[in-house]
Amino acid sequence: MAQSKKSYGSNNQNYNNNNNNQKVKHSGAKNTTYTPLSGPNKGVEQHLTTGWRLSKGELIAIKCVTTSKSNLSDKGWFGSVACTFTNTKTGVQSFHWGTMQKNGGKVVIDGMAFVINPRAKNGGYAGTFLRSN
Repeated sequence: MAQSKKSYGSNNQNYNNNNNNQKVKHSGAKNTTYTPLSGPNKGVEQHLTTGWRLSKGELIAIKCVTTSKSNLSDKGWFGSVACTFTNTKTGVQSFHWGTMQKNGGKVVIDGMAFVINPRAKNGGYAGTFLRSN
């Protein structure tokens, strides 16, 4: 009977070790559409994509939103999307212009080679991309 308990405990220990070895998520993204009730864009449909990324142990929060300058192209992309990157540890912010896909909310910032994709598997992706020629 003592062996039975030892064996059970051993199996349980292996199960816990397997759970601890799972990959840790380093980024994520979501998108939504809303209509502000006040302010300069009152009554105008806005598209918002938010993301996050762990960079060198620090959390970077990303917020990209359409503006009054954002025009929808024939191919379904908004130009002039305002993107703000905030380091949550230091509070430092940086601003960049990007383009956003209307269906899906994917945001591309060419100057940084950065993409925020809410439809990527496992909760979205925010990070660099390599351009294939």
